[in-house]
Amino acid sequence: MPVKLTPREASELSRFRYSSQLEEEGSAIKIGDLLSSDKMAAFLEDVKKEIKAPDFKVAASVFTKRFAFVAVIYLYALSAWNKRLCFTLDSLLLQSNSKDGNWLPDYSMENLSAEEFAGGSREQWREEALRHLFKEIVYPVLDALATEGKLTKFILWENIAVYIYWLYGNILEGKYQEDFHYLVKAAPGSVFGPYNRNPLERYNVEPTYLEELDESVRIRKTCCFTYQLGEKRTYCKNCPLYCRQFNTGKRNKH
Repeated sequence: MPVKLTPREASELSRFRYSSQLEEEGSAIKIGDLLSSDKMAAFLEDVKKEIKAPDFKVAASVFTKRFAFVAVIYLYALSAWNKRLCFTLDSLLLQSNSKDGNWLPDYSMENLSAEEFAGGSREQWREEALRHLFKEIVYPVLDALATEGKLTKFILWENIAVYIYWLYGNILEGKYQEDFHYLVKAAPGSVFGPYNRNPLERYNVEPTYLEELDESVRIRKTCCFTYQLGEKRTYCKNCPLYCRQFNTGKRNKH
C-alpha cells in the first residue's frame, strides 16, 4: 500500500534538490510537457540563457546533469529505505532556482507517495522499480533532449552515470553496493529503454590517479561541454579534455 514520505524523509531528500512544496503556484514546469519538440525547444532556449550556453547542444547536456538529481532522489529512497517513489513524468515538476549565480533547479512530485518493499524477491522488486525510473522517466527525457539538442545519448547517459557513481561512492556506501553493482553491471539493457546493453556499463571504469591533482578520478569517456559555459571556460576535473594534458600515472593509488 502506498505511503506518504515522513517529514524526516522529505528533509533528507532535500539535500538532492527535492522540494516537498513549490515556492509559487504555477511557476513550475511539468517535465512531461517537455517531450514535445516545440516545448523542449522553448525550454532549452530558457536554459541556454540561464546558464549562458552557446547553443542547444550545450544547454541539453548541462541540463541533463541537473536532471540527474531526479534519479539520485529515487535511488536514494530505493537503497536507503527500500521505498519506491511513485510519480510519473506528468506529476514531476521542475522549479527554477539560482544559487550564487548558478542555475540549480529543484524537483517536486505532485501527490508523491512511496511503496515499501513488502517481502518476497527484492531483486524482482528492484528491477521493476528501476525499470520505472529509467525506462519511463529518464529515457523519454534524454530522447527528447538528444533530438532537440542534436547530440548523442552517450553524453547524456554519462551525465546521469556520474551522479549515480557519486551517490553510491560518497553517500550510500557499504551495504548498498549490491544495488550499485546491479545498476552499472548486471541490469539488462531493457531496464533503461530500447537497449540490448546496459547503457551505464560502458562508463564503469576504474578511477585513475592524476599526479598533478594528487587525486584519483573516474575520467569521463565523453565531454559534457560545461567548459563552454559563460566566460570562465572551466573544465570538470574528470573531463577527458582536461585530463588529457596530464600524465595519467597509476590507477587506484588512493
